[in-house]
Amino acid sequence: MSVDVLAIGAHPDDVEMICGGTVAKMVDRGYSVAIIDMTQGEMGTRGTPEMRNGEANAAAEVLGVSERVNLGQPDGRMENTLEARVAVVEQIRRLRPKLVLTHYWDDLHPDHSATGKIVRDTMYPAGFANFPAKGDPYRPNEYLYFMAHTPFEPSFIVDVTEYWDKKVESINCYNSQLHDDTIDGLETLIAQPTFIKRLEARARHYGSMIYREYGEPFLVRRPVPIEDPVAVYTPFEKIHATNNTHPEFGAQPL
Repeated sequence: MSVDVLAIGAHPDDVEMICGGTVAKMVDRGYSVAIIDMTQGEMGTRGTPEMRNGEANAAAEVLGVSERVNLGQPDGRMENTLEARVAVVEQIRRLRPKLVLTHYWDDLHPDHSATGKIVRDTMYPAGFANFPAKGDPYRPNEYLYFMAHTPFEPSFIVDVTEYWDKKVESINCYNSQLHDDTIDGLETLIAQPTFIKRLEARARHYGSMIYREYGEPFLVRRPVPIEDPVAVYTPFEKIHATNNTHPEFGAQPL
């Protein structure tokens, strides 16, 4: 099979929490999307690999993705090795996505950083005829990097306002990881009552940068090709208020 978009996260729940709105939006627009989890999250403080696998499948169903694969890389011990790159290249060659979404390679979390570097370094080898991986050579159109812990200056921001509720629904599938007063266990950054509010605060921040309610930022390593600048900027909301003042965002430049 082939897909339009392939999202690759270090752990089950990474894709949902970081770019779940974009995934939901792409699916709603008729694009086929697959998710790869590099690890089973077996080093996690809460839950078990079996629990997280079930939660990941439930979240995938909520988002409507075509396929979800776990590569079984070592959680907490990931490295940018040839073996890891071969595993990713084989999936890219099998799924043949137009776009690949993955972690920013300089993230605070070592598994996020390692995943970003592993995937980043497959861009050219995936198309090498003699690279030691199964499948016919194939190179996606572009790799897009999403933001977890470490911020960056976005190349662009996806408006996910209409898909925020779907994103939160998919995150809530991860019962073992989120705050629950009825469950005993160590509190993590995720298992805090304010976690979803923190995600929302960031999404509102990036949404405000494009005059939308919620946004998800992405980074591209090379200039973004644009065929028609007029068509690209047509969807932006027009300002009709008097005195050049937007009713929600205040004064705007002329």
